[in-house]
Amino acid sequence: MKKILEIGKIEAGIFIDRPNRFIGNIQIGNEIVQCHIHDSGRIKELLYPGNTVGIKKVDKIGKRKTNWDLIYGMTQDGEKILLNSAYHRYISEYILKDKKICPFGALDSLKAEVKNGDSRLDFLGVQDKKNIWIEVKGVSLVENNIAMFPDAPSERAQKHLVELMKLKEKGDRAAVLLLVFRSAIKFRPRFETDIKFTKLFYEALQKGVEVYLMPLCLKDNAIYYDNKKIDIIDKKLLTI
Repeated sequence: MKKILEIGKIEAGIFIDRPNRFIGNIQIGNEIVQCHIHDSGRIKELLYPGNTVGIKKVDKIGKRKTNWDLIYGMTQDGEKILLNSAYHRYISEYILKDKKICPFGALDSLKAEVKNGDSRLDFLGVQDKKNIWIEVKGVSLVENNIAMFPDAPSERAQKHLVELMKLKEKGDRAAVLLLVFRSAIKFRPRFETDIKFTKLFYEALQKGVEVYLMPLCLKDNAIYYDNKKIDIIDKKLLTI
């Protein structure tokens, strides 16, 4: 394993409820605190009353309404799953700048949040004078050792796939980097949640959009890259 990102001190607590998509009530000892949930997914399999979660104290509050950030939710077998998408940028940037684990090898340059048309993609890499457009998604849902995305309908994710296909058709390379934060051996789009994304995902694969699954884990208050292979399930094996 390779350490990618140090998160810092994380306090364990008990999840109580989620009044809205951005706020969670957490019990730490005899105190109940509110934390910011930086994840638009439903993640009901990890955020349910009584489950163990990890939160981190915020250094600078500013205009924030909460003093804490949600960091992880714990599975029944004790695996800590990162549930804070604010870290995705730093994790993916580290991966893309490290030629030993970057799926493209050594990049000549890398820019973040690059505008393309009326939206932005996460990264634009250049290798041998060829553009590589990269969109990053975090995966926290796993059932029967199969990682799945998304866990809620995502028009934004659909739009990104369409944009990547257009860029590929223009002659650039286009890729999706899936950060898998839970143990898994296979991946598939979750058609039960978002059938449109599922169809676009397999269409993008067919048209040459590259998809890379990066297995990661959270332990000792840090994110580690775990060099394990995760295969994409063939569309023919799904009953869509």
